[in-house]
Amino acid sequence: MNVSGPAPSHGAASLRTPVVDACSLVYDDAGWRAYLHRLGENAPEYLDVFSHSFCRYFGAGHTAYREALRARWQDAVDVLLPPGRRPFELAAHLADRQRQGVAAEFAMGSAERLPDGRTVNDWLLETTRNVRDRVHVWAGLSLRDPADALRELERAEEAGAAGLCVIPFLDGTDPADPRFAPVFDAAATARLPVWLHTGHHFSRRHPTGLGSWRAIEALAGRHRELLLVAGHAGWPDVRETLLTAARHPGVHLEFSSHRPRHMPKPGSGWEPLLHHARGPARDRVLFGTSTWVNPHPTRALADEVAELPLPADVRAAWLSGNAAALAARAGRAAIRGLSPAGA
Repeated sequence: MNVSGPAPSHGAASLRTPVVDACSLVYDDAGWRAYLHRLGENAPEYLDVFSHSFCRYFGAGHTAYREALRARWQDAVDVLLPPGRRPFELAAHLADRQRQGVAAEFAMGSAERLPDGRTVNDWLLETTRNVRDRVHVWAGLSLRDPADALRELERAEEAGAAGLCVIPFLDGTDPADPRFAPVFDAAATARLPVWLHTGHHFSRRHPTGLGSWRAIEALAGRHRELLLVAGHAGWPDVRETLLTAARHPGVHLEFSSHRPRHMPKPGSGWEPLLHHARGPARDRVLFGTSTWVNPHPTRALADEVAELPLPADVRAAWLSGNAAALAARAGRAAIRGLSPAGA
């Protein structure tokens, strides 16, 4: 007779596994407005395709949002961010993250300007300066002007940024273009990892190839010391992205914007990640949410990872250990209470 009680489920195991969200957005309403306006000006398709997700995240009425969107995308943003919304409070944000088992998050910034003249990067770095073990700021860069990007990188590094993020389809630039080599050289020298949007996007103005595993391959080959995170894992080209990581020790994959529960389904595109979970994917995969894309509690998404057919050590590495190892490798603030995967 078994007197020890039922074996814990994978979901129960995830409750004991801390989480690092490797693709998080931490903004007040001014920051969100800058974020949404950047989408509206450069990839308005996102405000349409993800209308349900935006409305769920911001608590807005979908019918009113769709009606506003038919008039002007700026009006739709006003529906999401009406006057009188409760102001952002960092303490409340951190308390909620702690309840969900989030030990730390990599918060993506941008170089967009706020009404007070600061950039979103400035606001984020100033707001979180006393909680750098919990919120690791990855400053956003625009590659439209390489000189501006380099100056923003240097300012962000001096202010305490832990990494950088680049979204090629919003800039209409190919990050592998040699014009941007000084930016990535500087990132490598400063040991600032770069999160790069890779794979599918919805902008009809620019080809998907602006951000792909090929860009990761070119950058990793040219800048041997550069730490790179393939945002969204290059989906649907997950196999190629993973093989690139297998060839280049500084390359990682994070799978935000995608529901982990769909990964085992035939045709999902994620089969290579699960197939190689005990091999090349073991120490290179990071958990991320993208915050609004799947407007569910982070713990619910982490529990979906826990239900995947993965060994316990791989599950722990994907949820937090690999992110802690990346932070340690970059020489940035340690993630409190976590040991790097493989340590």
